[in-house]
Amino acid sequence: MDGFTSIREAGGADHSIAQLLAKGAIVGPRLFYSGQALTQTGGGADFRTPGELIDPCGHISPFSVMSVIADGVDQVRKAAREELRKGATQIKLFASGGVVFPSEAHSTIYEYSEAELQAIVEEAKSRGTYVMAHVYTDEGIRRCLRAGVRSIEHGNFASEETIAMMSEHGAYLDPTFISLVQRIESASENNLSQPIVDNLKQTVARGKQVYRWARQYDVPLAFGTDLWGPEAQKSQLREFEIRMELDSAPNVIRSATTTNAALMMQEGKLGTIAAGAYADLLIVDGDPLTDLRVMLDPRKNLKFIMKDGVIYKNELN
Repeated sequence: MDGFTSIREAGGADHSIAQLLAKGAIVGPRLFYSGQALTQTGGGADFRTPGELIDPCGHISPFSVMSVIADGVDQVRKAAREELRKGATQIKLFASGGVVFPSEAHSTIYEYSEAELQAIVEEAKSRGTYVMAHVYTDEGIRRCLRAGVRSIEHGNFASEETIAMMSEHGAYLDPTFISLVQRIESASENNLSQPIVDNLKQTVARGKQVYRWARQYDVPLAFGTDLWGPEAQKSQLREFEIRMELDSAPNVIRSATTTNAALMMQEGKLGTIAAGAYADLLIVDGDPLTDLRVMLDPRKNLKFIMKDGVIYKNELN
């Protein structure tokens, strides 16, 4: 009801949720899901603490629904095949640590060997799809690009040379600023330490420079948010607000429509009004091409929502 008729999910959703949405049993956007994200032992989505062991059933703490640990070319190949078998529309992997998780993973320069990355990409390509990689570090991004990863998630510590390399490889950058900003704003209630907050602030500032380089080198910029949980997800639309500082309104709208469609291999179906496309349509009170703030208040400004020809909101009368 905020105007997102399709979303690309980055770890944890599954076929049953996608089917319920497709059948209209629950109201929500069209779902392109990754299934469980692939992570190496001790990687960015291995949420075990240093003293924690895998239980006898092989589960990896309460976050096992989000990720699967796989090491070595054979294991990652099998893990990718398993997620694709379960209907994943793309594969998600962790190629570096994070900047929030309470572990030492954020300090890693890169994760997964290039041979492992290449195996995952090969399996995705064999099914006509692609790999998206959670990766912050410069070397991690370069390794992903050499392996053929299509979508770089976050990428805040890329160098200018690496952004130029992204352009050469035709890779997409998904900056997800609001995820970091929201965590800074909610740090006290979530008990984030001051070093983590300082790191988040540095990461946001660095990401804005990376965004400017991406514009300079014509790297396609996707529109994503990376927000988890019901409270955080209330901030989804604020990604528009942050992008207003860095880009023109038409470019940001393109990111959220035609660029995202191209990234997800849905050109001609999403982000367009044309014969053969999904019958998705939003009508707003105002012109978002001149003032993106129109998109920030859907209760007031979003007058009409249609997905697959089904009207979910109509205040045009």
